[in-house]
Amino acid sequence: MARQKSRRSRKEDLATGDLLKLQRVLGVSFHSQELLKKAVTHSSFEGGGPDAGNERLEFLGDAVLKLTCAWYFFEKHPTLAEGELSAIVGQVVSEKSLASAAARLGLSRFLMVSHSLEVTGGRELPSVLADAFEAIIGAVFLDLGLDAARDFVVDKLELDMIDAEECLKEDGFRNFKAELQELFQKERKFLPEYRVVREEGPDHDKIFTVCVYSEKTAIGHGVGKTKKEAEQAAAEDALDSILFD
Repeated sequence: MARQKSRRSRKEDLATGDLLKLQRVLGVSFHSQELLKKAVTHSSFEGGGPDAGNERLEFLGDAVLKLTCAWYFFEKHPTLAEGELSAIVGQVVSEKSLASAAARLGLSRFLMVSHSLEVTGGRELPSVLADAFEAIIGAVFLDLGLDAARDFVVDKLELDMIDAEECLKEDGFRNFKAELQELFQKERKFLPEYRVVREEGPDHDKIFTVCVYSEKTAIGHGVGKTKKEAEQAAAEDALDSILFD
């Protein structure tokens, strides 16, 4: 019995040590260790269900993340219009951006996942990493408040925020894709769809032609040296057709 108790204590000590390491990685000292532990617990580890794992914290963290990013860019860029703010925030809060931030922190090694998810490499999945990152934001908010959550988001996503700003600067701070999507969301029940209809030229100097569709109807087309550039041109063409038809 004494040997079993000793083993159990060692496991508890290791768990506490891991949580301390995680706090150092995050640069945050939590009052509630259990809240932090919940944030890095995948629902599969607790067998699923509405209260299992970090899903509720991830839901809260998603809302806090969007608020803090909107707040940050609203203050930093007072001349940006609604559509431009929406575009820049959307890029920062994307799964790709959040998963990259989680990877930079080495968050995967702290996640608690089921054996089945572990053996399939699930702890490295972008969706799992992004959800855990959002759950941690939710935990920071609950434990330390909104200002601490904002500081955490800005600190850990600074590189992604800079990338988003540079991306929009290339387009003169006007994102036609975001504007078209915003228009569709207000007036229609579906989103525009972009398709590459032609690729010309050698690999190092390709020209892409993209069409944007409203359901099955092509409403704009654009040409560019990258797919992104062609999509922006197609969205601009579609906006011209819709707004000035």
